[in-house]
Amino acid sequence: MIILHGPAGKQEWPVDHDLVIGRDPACDICLPDRQISRRHAIVRRTDDGYAVSDAGSKNGLWLNGTPVEGAMPLTDGDEISIAARFKLFFVDAEATAPIVFEQRGLRIDPDTMSVYVNGRPLDPPLSGPQYELLQVLYRANGVMVSRDDIVNAVWPDVDPGGVSEDALDALIRRLRMRLAEIDEHHQYIVTLRGYGFRLDMP
Repeated sequence: MIILHGPAGKQEWPVDHDLVIGRDPACDICLPDRQISRRHAIVRRTDDGYAVSDAGSKNGLWLNGTPVEGAMPLTDGDEISIAARFKLFFVDAEATAPIVFEQRGLRIDPDTMSVYVNGRPLDPPLSGPQYELLQVLYRANGVMVSRDDIVNAVWPDVDPGGVSEDALDALIRRLRMRLAEIDEHHQYIVTLRGYGFRLDMP
């Protein structure tokens, strides 16, 4: 199991026994975050290979974007999302960890206000409102951001009541189109209807 952006940066764990993932320090993979259950998930070896199962978590477990129910088999390169807060990757014992993992996703350089998608810069750069929108979602690290919080971040000098839902939706749509210029196969901005938006990294 590999985590690229965990509490201690990039880490790896061999699946040579049942790996318990959770907030409890006694877990094999400890993720000290209040949205992570004390015992959140278990990765174990099976007769047919490897599998992941939810250990009764409160905020859920996903395998390649699908909610985990029961034990679901793992294959090389699978992505396990823990409560939409952390992402781990499964690398088969016979395979080498794919370097492409390091290149996927978004990176923001705050010094130059440059945005990189899968290692490539967006050119031309994002507009000011597009950059502020992406930045507030990026800082939330996968957690939902309400419409009001986005409006306050993108238009700080405007009365929130003066920004229509259509204006925000149009900005979201334009940002999605810009990100799709480089990565058309992944929807980075997820809409939570009636609540807000969150950033989903591949």
